[in-house]
Amino acid sequence: MAMNSAEPDATSAPAGKSKSMRTRKRRQRRRRQIAYLVICGLSVVIFGFALSTLIRPAAAQDSPDDPDQPPDQPSDTPPDTPPDDDDVDLNGPWRKGYAGHGTTHEQLGQPHYAPVEYSAYTPTSNYTEEPGPPTSAMNSVYNFTHFLYDKIIYRNQPIPDGYIIIKNGDTLALGPKVEQNDWRDLLRHYWLLFIIVFVLLLLIIIVPFIAVCYCCFCCCRRCRQGCPPCTTKQDAQRRFCCGICLLLLIIGLIFGIIIALVTNRMLDDGFAETTDTMQRGGQDTCTFLKDVSDHMYHLMVYNYEEFETHVTDQLNQAHKHILLDLADTSESNSLAELERILDNMPEALQLMREVEKLETDLRFYGAQLRDGVRGIKRDINFAVANLCQLQACQKFLITSNIEYIDTSECLHFDKMPNTSSYVKGMEDIVNGNYHLIPQAALARMQKINGKVMEHMTNIIPPITQNLGKGRATFRDTATELRNKVDAVISDIHLKTVRSSKSFDDIYERFGPDRSVMSLIACMLILLILFILVVALLCGCFGRRRTGYGDDCCSKATGASCLLFAILLIFCVFSFLTLIGLFYFIVGFVAYQGACAPLRDQENNAFFRQLDSTINLNDYAPAVGDDDRPPMRMSGTIKACHANQTIFNVLRDHHVYDIRELARVKVLTEPDDDSDSSKFFDEDLSNTVLLTDAERKDLNTVKETNLSAYHSAMYLMNLCNQFTPMNLNALAEQMYKLSNDLEYPTYGWAKVSFWNEGLNTKAFHRNFVPKLNSIVEKMRHNLMKIDELILYENQDFATTIKILTETAIASEKFIKTRGNDYINTIIDNMTESIHENYDKYVDMVINDAEYNVGHCAPLAYIYYRGVDHICHRIVDPINGFWVGILLCALLLLPILFVAHKLMCLYKKIYPFLAAVGAVGVVEGGVPKKRRKAYERRREQQDYYEDASPSVSRNRSGGDRGGGGGGGRDDAPGSSSMRYNDMAPTHWDHEPPRYHNPPAAPPSSEYERPPPYYYPGASEQD
Repeated sequence: MAMNSAEPDATSAPAGKSKSMRTRKRRQRRRRQIAYLVICGLSVVIFGFALSTLIRPAAAQDSPDDPDQPPDQPSDTPPDTPPDDDDVDLNGPWRKGYAGHGTTHEQLGQPHYAPVEYSAYTPTSNYTEEPGPPTSAMNSVYNFTHFLYDKIIYRNQPIPDGYIIIKNGDTLALGPKVEQNDWRDLLRHYWLLFIIVFVLLLLIIIVPFIAVCYCCFCCCRRCRQGCPPCTTKQDAQRRFCCGICLLLLIIGLIFGIIIALVTNRMLDDGFAETTDTMQRGGQDTCTFLKDVSDHMYHLMVYNYEEFETHVTDQLNQAHKHILLDLADTSESNSLAELERILDNMPEALQLMREVEKLETDLRFYGAQLRDGVRGIKRDINFAVANLCQLQACQKFLITSNIEYIDTSECLHFDKMPNTSSYVKGMEDIVNGNYHLIPQAALARMQKINGKVMEHMTNIIPPITQNLGKGRATFRDTATELRNKVDAVISDIHLKTVRSSKSFDDIYERFGPDRSVMSLIACMLILLILFILVVALLCGCFGRRRTGYGDDCCSKATGASCLLFAILLIFCVFSFLTLIGLFYFIVGFVAYQGACAPLRDQENNAFFRQLDSTINLNDYAPAVGDDDRPPMRMSGTIKACHANQTIFNVLRDHHVYDIRELARVKVLTEPDDDSDSSKFFDEDLSNTVLLTDAERKDLNTVKETNLSAYHSAMYLMNLCNQFTPMNLNALAEQMYKLSNDLEYPTYGWAKVSFWNEGLNTKAFHRNFVPKLNSIVEKMRHNLMKIDELILYENQDFATTIKILTETAIASEKFIKTRGNDYINTIIDNMTESIHENYDKYVDMVINDAEYNVGHCAPLAYIYYRGVDHICHRIVDPINGFWVGILLCALLLLPILFVAHKLMCLYKKIYPFLAAVGAVGVVEGGVPKKRRKAYERRREQQDYYEDASPSVSRNRSGGDRGGGGGGGRDDAPGSSSMRYNDMAPTHWDHEPPRYHNPPAAPPSSEYERPPPYYYPGASEQD
């Protein structure tokens, strides 16, 4: 203060400072301090009022009764004397506020007795692997044949009898009319089929006569030549058009032969796989029926054993279940809760002693932190008031809330209860051995359990005997059903072995010959196709015929190939058409007999054959003179369309009705009107759970020092907010303020704020973590103590009171209504057993009708057999005749086109004659070599034609082989060096040597006439 008073004297003027000014400043400073104190006081009052408002309800709830008020009852009398028996409602609900039998699990929606858990059936059946599907490239061909048979040739009436028969009742074969080639009824029945057959037969007969006429009258050599040099352009156009037509016909022929080859191979594979496919169908059928048998055996034997085991265990544990329900409804479970609390008291005592030690540490460290922050507040106020009058210091004092740094309730432990008294109360309870009281009460409760178990021994044997009879009944039913299914399996297996030979007569009768003839037909078509292709290639790319020195691949070769192809077509046409007609008739008959199940099941021979495979009525027990219709495969397939099961089919055909199981009675129904249903008749009116002495002891426990204990009395004073602000943040603010102050003007204030920042960090580092750890440990221990010794979050006194009153009320319930309740629970148990049995039977029936043996696999097996016969045998037959007849019919236009093209290829064009107007090559030299050719002629490097009738003028004139039209060269010119003695006309024959007309015949060698040789191309 001396330093502070000296500073103004040194800085003020000697005459300007008076005593009154110093007094006024001192008064202002005192007013500010008073204002701060008033604000702090008001804040404390407001905070205390709010805190008291929050604490008052909890304190009012947890505070013990006023000692000035008299107790509810004298301490020398046992508390909670039970009311008279007349106050108990014997006809009311078993437990107030609870429906049913008054048990807790019923209120939670759980069944009174646990339901039976049945194991699910796991199928182990493996069906045979389906072979790879046939190629889909022929589907368009098959669809065409289906369209032809189903839409064009189709009639509502089935195929006439005699064309497909069933041998021995289980094998499909061609009928006697097919063997006798008697097609009258078939052609009379299908008039469009008659027209097709008539047209094909007419072609088979007529084409050979046409061939004879073609060959005998030399039509093959009669080709008009005309003027080839004059019609060169027209001939080229005709060759192009005829070549395109022939190419298109060859492409069609290629398609036809591909269809024939592929379908022939598929037909061979189909015949080879017939037996294997039908045997696979039989194996899959056996697998399906075995799976049905195993599934039903699982339901009727294994699941019934699970039901029996569940009921037996329920009966053996019935006395325990009854005692638990009685304890739950009568609320004698309070004895178990009381035993739990008193048995846990030693452990709670150990935890409470730890809480006592933690409380001491909490008070010690809390007091140190409280004193430390108070010192910080005092020093900061002094520094702001005396060392720093700047606005920044005043603002820091206001915004930092440092005036309330020691006002947190977390640092004030005055309202925290005295833990030592709780420790003393727990020690008294532990030393008094009060835990023996509920144990004795529970032992008396167990006597009731013994009486119930004694009476249950009279109930269990009859029920167990009935369950054994039911096990035998269901086992016999399952065995009977399995025998039926096994018989069906044997019958289907035997018939499948025989029915797998269906249509084998086609292979046996036509197999070897069919394969050879089909192969020969395909080879002939391939030969014709090869010849036509060679002829077309030679005609397109070969040189024209000149009549002398023709190449081997010229158009003359093409004409020869075409002539050979024409003759070959005439030879094989009737043979190919006859084969196609044979396959057409057989394919039509087989399609109507094998593939029509998809369209006309009832009137189809193959469907009737498979329909006769199974008749389960042969294995059903005879019932009087009831003549039931046979159960055929058709009924199964129709049922499969409705997604039914095999047991629906059996019931619809009166073979076996699974619903008959509902009439099987295993358990005898109890007689509700008889007095014998009252199994338990013991006298429970003298039952005592708590004696008077034990009630007094429990009242003593309630009034110990522990009576007011509840963790809420601690938790409301345990918190972690020891200061209104974070001390580290406050220290940083002090550091910042110290750095902002000027030195040396505010040097002392700068040092003071810096030191207080250091003190603040030190207090936070040394006390706050310890206090937080102590608070967390106390909370954990207190919550654990609540779990050990409290009931429904009540304080200890209320806990003991509630449990004692509940035990007394339970004793009253057992005395007055115990017998009735036990008999009711026993009746409920027997009803539960009957209900579980009914549910078991319903489960078996429902599974059999909706889950066991869906006949879709059976229909799949059936349709797989139909698919093999139809798609792997009949469809390839029809595809083969499509390919063969397509090739045969294409041969007719090929005859006409080949003849026209042959005549065009046979035309002879002269070697030296050419029409200049058409742009023929001059002198046999192409245009691109003509300049070099002219240059050589000028140089006279080659000998030219010396005939005077031929003009050698290079500038013009006709350069043909005829005479005239040109001027003669002058004598002595180079062009007259040789004279051409050849005639000037052309008689359509190759050139040859001639002697001069005036010379006599001579046998000596004569020099040949000159000819034009343009020279090698390398000299150009």
